[in-house]
Amino acid sequence: MKRLVLLVEGTGDVQAVPSLVGDLLSQIPEDVQGQLFLDNAPLRIGGIHQFTGKRQADLTRHLGNAAKRPKLGATLLIQDGDAYRVESQPFCAVQVARTIAQRATAAGAGTHFSFAAVFLRQEYESLLLAVADQLPGLRPGVALPPAPEEAPRDAKGWLHENLVNGYNPTDRQLELTRAVKDWTPVRLLKCFRRLEHALIELAVAVATGQHIVSPKQPAT
Repeated sequence: MKRLVLLVEGTGDVQAVPSLVGDLLSQIPEDVQGQLFLDNAPLRIGGIHQFTGKRQADLTRHLGNAAKRPKLGATLLIQDGDAYRVESQPFCAVQVARTIAQRATAAGAGTHFSFAAVFLRQEYESLLLAVADQLPGLRPGVALPPAPEEAPRDAKGWLHENLVNGYNPTDRQLELTRAVKDWTPVRLLKCFRRLEHALIELAVAVATGQHIVSPKQPAT
């Protein structure tokens, strides 16, 4: 088995993302299960502007730190997809993910270990909005947002307003993630399906010994 290291954004993500990814790893196809074990100490690297633009060299540094961990097989970057602009261009989750994946090769991604980038639209908490009826303390009569990948942009704020005890990601992101017993409704979200696919891609890469970066650049 090879190690999977997560690169996440915020303090709440450090605890919640491993819980979610661990569940999803147990659900990938049986023929590639057991290829990866989850490193439960994610690297907190901040938001997209902390490793792009003038700070893009920080991505290489973070991946270099991941590569120091023994038996590294793959790295998975998971970010909120709520930016308006990245490097002076309108934010496009697919294009930015491709750019980051390509830059990751400077740290050995694709040759020494595999790498995938995933943006959750709009935020990690947008996934929770899709299953908010499973969350403890949801105020009675609250209607779930019909398209959480599109709106609200402030999913954290929606949870704070509509949960009886409010919401603070540092305190409650892991708790609410663990409260979800059925992620099926979230599979309607394209970003969630992308996350599941990325985990399968990374497991296959380890199983075959052919390292990848994902998403791939479009064919020319």
